[in-house]
Amino acid sequence: MPDDTEQTDPTVKTPLPPADYPNCASNCGDDNGVCIPLPQKLDLNENKSNHCIKTPDGECIPLYYPDSPAPLPPDTSPTVGLEKARKLLAEWLGTCLLVMVVVASGITAEQLSDDVGVQLLINSAATVAGLYGLITILGPVSGAHFNPCVSLVDTLFRDMSLADLILYTVCQIGGGIAGSIVANSMYDHVDIFAISTKERYGYHLWVSEIIATCTLLLAIHGCIRTGNEQSVPAVVSMWVGGGYFFTSSSIFANPAVTIGRIFTETFAGIQPQSAAAYIPFQLIGALLGFILVQVFYTKQSSSPHQDDVLYQRTCMLVHRDFFERKTY
Repeated sequence: MPDDTEQTDPTVKTPLPPADYPNCASNCGDDNGVCIPLPQKLDLNENKSNHCIKTPDGECIPLYYPDSPAPLPPDTSPTVGLEKARKLLAEWLGTCLLVMVVVASGITAEQLSDDVGVQLLINSAATVAGLYGLITILGPVSGAHFNPCVSLVDTLFRDMSLADLILYTVCQIGGGIAGSIVANSMYDHVDIFAISTKERYGYHLWVSEIIATCTLLLAIHGCIRTGNEQSVPAVVSMWVGGGYFFTSSSIFANPAVTIGRIFTETFAGIQPQSAAAYIPFQLIGALLGFILVQVFYTKQSSSPHQDDVLYQRTCMLVHRDFFERKTY
């Protein structure tokens, strides 16, 4: 008698045919098999037994097998909870250190020079270096958002859930506040706990925040959607560094950082009323960035080598015999 287990053994992987991707011909489970070019979102509640995925090793694996078309239940193992906690801690710590760099370098700049231009140059240089390092170090852990606007746009693209958006935002804001307190505590002439009185108010500053936030999102997704994820740390940090000088607001572009900078009476501070006015315009900029990303980066305009970085931007959890949960 034939061994039925051999026909449905999920450990058997079908090699990718020589045809151009995404056409996988009959090697994806049946005669109508097609490869799914990731990152592409799929409804995993729908039976797609004739669909498959091309792995980085060049293998074509069915999403579902004919004998088990139902989607897999959500993974509630302790490992998943630990992974989420690790991401949230990374977002808290990353935002904390980012605000610490911004505030502390501003304090140092005031000590080194009375020239506001020199102070701004020192502040921007430290921010560029710190942001580059933080994205490089913590990007593989949580995605290195450090910014509710970045998390919001990821949620709009359905790359993260609303619940995760809320958790990320809480951790980012908490980290931002902690960052100012840590920075204050490193200087004996600065009050550790303080509320800024520095006014940053006016329509020109609000326009700057719309532009700064919108272009920041374009910089991030421009790299990701063209298969250049490895360029994100350099591109984002350089764009932020430039924004210190080409925006009248000195590129806050981040509600968590804006709130964090309320809690320091130093060069980088911002009074609560001004911060409250900044945040709505940052959110407007994020929504505008979300729209422009969709306009500029369609599925057709994505990198032809996008399938080679399958694991860098996928939340697709298909057959656990082959894949583990990963997000960029």
